Amino acid sequence: MLAFITTDAKINAKELKRSLEIAVAQSFNRITVDGDMSTNDTVLILANGLAGNKEITRAMRDDLRKFEEALNFVCLELAKMIVRDGEGVSKFVTVRVHGAKNSVDAEAAARAVANSSLVKTSWFGGDPNWGRILDALGYSPAMIIEDKIDVGYSRPGQKKITWALKRGQPTSVPFKTLCAAVAEKEFDLHIFLNLGSGHAVMYTCDLTEDYVDFNKGDVSDPTSLGG
Repeated sequence: MLAFITTDAKINAKELKRSLEIAVAQSFNRITVDGDMSTNDTVLILANGLAGNKEITRAMRDDLRKFEEALNFVCLELAKMIVRDGEGVSKFVTVRVHGAKNSVDAEAAARAVANSSLVKTSWFGGDPNWGRILDALGYSPAMIIEDKIDVGYSRPGQKKITWALKRGQPTSVPFKTLCAAVAEKEFDLHIFLNLGSGHAVMYTCDLTEDYVDFNKGDVSDPTSLGG
């Protein structure tokens, strides 16, 4: 991944670096296709000051806020494009963890689910397999109490959640209804740990046969290997 961002804004170098770190933490560092990373993953931002505005510093709170909002938007959209463009991807999933003991636990839980091959293949098959989700939560470093966990699905960004699990127990929602939620090309997975105020978001995808075909290579054709 090589991301190059440019702006005409005139902004203090220290604030530019800080703003990029904040944006990356909420975007490029919150995505996963298969859990692997490259040795040359890079995000750069260049500011030439041609806009002619008064230099943005920390003291200029409104201007800095507007700049950061724009930068956050650009970084998140680019990051989501990476996931949607993953090898063989057919579904885009936003994993939302709520109520973790703290933010560290929330990220650990979200990342474990988002990276789980078993969870991702079940999504591809249209299977709302909450057992695999709990399995991933269980081996994550996050504090988990099984009989406090809620798991549900919603359309992207919507508040209405179809619950598969409440307080560690299956709900009465019909299996077909849960399958329909996971059959969508894009959906949100909501996980409530109900242990605190920590929350985190990860953007991920399913895992398909096409991913294997794309990445397995062919030893009889050297041009298909590597990378």
